[in-house]
Amino acid sequence: MQPSPETTAPAPAASSGGRKPLFQLLIRRLIPHSAALAALALFLAAGLAVLDDYGAGIDEDWQRAIAAANVDYILKGGGLPTDHNKFYGVAYEAPLLLAERALGLQDTRGVYLVRHLLTHLFFLTGGLFAYLLASRLFRSRLLATAALLLFLLSPRLYAHSFFNSKDIPFLVMFMITLFLAHRAFRRDTLWSFALLGVGAGLLVNLRIMGVVLFAAVPAMRAVDLLMASGWEERKRTLVATGVFALAGAGAVYATTPYLWADPLARFVEWWATLSSHPSITWQLLGGEPVVTSNPPARYVPVWFSITNSPAVLLLGCVGALAACAMGAGRPRSLLRNTRLRFLCLIAACFLASVLAVVLLKPTIYNGWRQMYFLHAPFSLLAAFGLQWLASSFRRERLRAAVYGATGIGAGAIVLSMALIHPHQQVYFNFLVDRTTSERLRTQYEMDYWGASGLEALRHLLQERPDATVPVFTTVLKRNARLLSQSELRRVAFTEDFAAFHLSDSGSLWGSGATVTDPYAPPAHTRRLYGSALYSIVRFAVDEDAEAPYRATYDALASRDPAIRSVFNVYLEGNSLVYTKEQCAPPDIQRIVFLHAYPKNSAGLSSGVRALGFQNLDFLFRYRGASFDGKCIAVVPLPDYPIARIVTGQPGARSWKGEFTVPDEAAPN
Repeated sequence: MQPSPETTAPAPAASSGGRKPLFQLLIRRLIPHSAALAALALFLAAGLAVLDDYGAGIDEDWQRAIAAANVDYILKGGGLPTDHNKFYGVAYEAPLLLAERALGLQDTRGVYLVRHLLTHLFFLTGGLFAYLLASRLFRSRLLATAALLLFLLSPRLYAHSFFNSKDIPFLVMFMITLFLAHRAFRRDTLWSFALLGVGAGLLVNLRIMGVVLFAAVPAMRAVDLLMASGWEERKRTLVATGVFALAGAGAVYATTPYLWADPLARFVEWWATLSSHPSITWQLLGGEPVVTSNPPARYVPVWFSITNSPAVLLLGCVGALAACAMGAGRPRSLLRNTRLRFLCLIAACFLASVLAVVLLKPTIYNGWRQMYFLHAPFSLLAAFGLQWLASSFRRERLRAAVYGATGIGAGAIVLSMALIHPHQQVYFNFLVDRTTSERLRTQYEMDYWGASGLEALRHLLQERPDATVPVFTTVLKRNARLLSQSELRRVAFTEDFAAFHLSDSGSLWGSGATVTDPYAPPAHTRRLYGSALYSIVRFAVDEDAEAPYRATYDALASRDPAIRSVFNVYLEGNSLVYTKEQCAPPDIQRIVFLHAYPKNSAGLSSGVRALGFQNLDFLFRYRGASFDGKCIAVVPLPDYPIARIVTGQPGARSWKGEFTVPDEAAPN
């Protein structure tokens, strides 16, 4: 029987309108998440608005080189550099380079802006996964939205989310892998564990610390194996664990071309090298220089405590303590696949990582950026802390007060980020004295990656609207790439003594040097928390500032130096003075090493005691001036008794000298 026209007529209407129900279904699914989506949209709009405000990090060129070496090896073959840094983080850097090439970017400004944009978008993706995981853990969209905000509202990480393509991707991937772990243990399917293995493998590719989750998953599966009720369940557990391990190992191998030739031997080498990075420098911690290869136990706890917002610190500590207390009170729940077990896993990831750094003392430098991934589990613990605090009160008004106080804390974070924009990377909370002039600069590292160089250049250009600005040092040259063409035309790169250069805490403290302002006042200083974030100075000073240098030079001309070499070195009071009659650019471009051997190291820093001397290396551009073809540098010495001084310059025109400090001249 043929259908009548009436029965067939609705079919075309249904097909033509078929898209509308699908769109309506999508809208209905998104409406419950509107608060989180609105927050992400605001963060995205803000990120696009301030994208041009952040400078270039010191490692960005190096990271691009990693990507280029590996991508060219994959596409063209040939040899792959064996330097351990050449295969670090390829899983993230290679896509950035491919995106850059796909867009056909040629100018460095465009390259940097695209890199910054993509890294920031990835950071926002981390916030999205924090929301998704929290919504499954706490069964509350309010708490899930709080987790999203707690993840994204971190001043230091927000700034780094533009120019740090090393630590931010690892942080985001850590959050994504936590989400995949929760999904896999809830669904308990081979596919979900395979996907978790890929996530864990990518995590290891980005940073070797990714083995924390790579090891935690089999440990949890071992508990499931013990609790299994029969052979079939045990077999499923074993197979899923094997699938996870194979997928993880495959992901590490596939994304790390360096491993392709000899996977096992090279992975062992990789682990040995990167678990104890060969970079050994000095870092500033509470006014004391510490050696990065042997940091004190307090290093990461102190940095974590003073650079996170108070609200996040409070809620995170409450959440961690509550999870641990609940786990201790319900030990059987830790043996089952429960929410409490996963919360304890999150707490363990945070606490075990901190404990490992405290006990094993790996190489840590540049604040705590290698440990930024701790923010992923801590933000989730903070959301749990908020839930625990709110649920502890029966009265609705008290619960509302808890949420209201958290909202005020979030507002305070936003305000502080706005006030110090675009230098959120040097955010410190109230646990650090921020009122005394220069307090921060003389106590802690600040802009160690030199990203503030872009702001410094723009200040110079604004102060000299009709002049060409001569600049020196790689920090300013690198940041100049982010200037517009009209701005860049007014910048001259030169080696002249009169060029501007950037002076910051990192440049002065990188070798454990004592921070003391040079005679010459800065041409421009950006103030932050009562402290100098950066100073732009000239090596060749103006006439007024030149007077003390000229007077010192003339007074020493008739005296015999303590060291007579390429430079004459004099001990003048509690300072060393370096002078040269005919000074050329190569003389002042090389670093000067200066080692002060104390008569008694008791009471001095652990780094000085370990080395036997205090490292006071410096550059002439930070310690001196030039006039009439002459150059002079004045370097203050420590205030403890010094037995011997060793100083000189390495390189093609190297020189070295030493002398014993007379007892009557030694500082007391």
